Amino acid sequence: MANTSLTPELSALAINLASAFAKSQKIVSAKARIGLFYQNPEATDLFRKVSEYGESLREKSMSGMEPSPEEIAKFDEMRQNVVDNPLCKGFLEARQEIDELLATVNQYLCLAVEHGTAPTDEEVAASMQRMMQATTEGHHCCCGGDCNGDCECGGDCGKDCDCHKDGGDGEHHCCHCKDH
Repeated sequence: MANTSLTPELSALAINLASAFAKSQKIVSAKARIGLFYQNPEATDLFRKVSEYGESLREKSMSGMEPSPEEIAKFDEMRQNVVDNPLCKGFLEARQEIDELLATVNQYLCLAVEHGTAPTDEEVAASMQRMMQATTEGHHCCCGGDCNGDCECGGDCGKDCDCHKDGGDGEHHCCHCKDH
């Protein structure tokens, strides 16, 4: 058995979950699309080039120099070529599907730890909706808003933030941050 902090019972459950994930049709299909992408040098090169160019524009912007309209137009064209390439598009969609599945499982685990019992599907859906709302508003809190002290804004984002420590238990909750 691997040297982890899991009890043997939790380790067995984690192994069973991992096995079920690996055999899941969604995962198998996503991995196949990812494999097709990596087997095609043209698609991987296209993806690499747009990533590198985007990173160079980001670095330029971070150093205080705004990219020119021509550079932005070139990046937009390169990005559109990636989106139009079926293998690149399949790769991006497959990665997103896997990320979403993992995020959902993580949400179940976070809520179970938080509440001391397995959450319902509805609780997970509501928690994930709160996460999506916070993300689209430019704020991120893990575990559906109950960040246990690990909120990006740290409760000091300059907005009306529901980050606070409850009672004397030291628990930190960040339900969401909203504009004044």
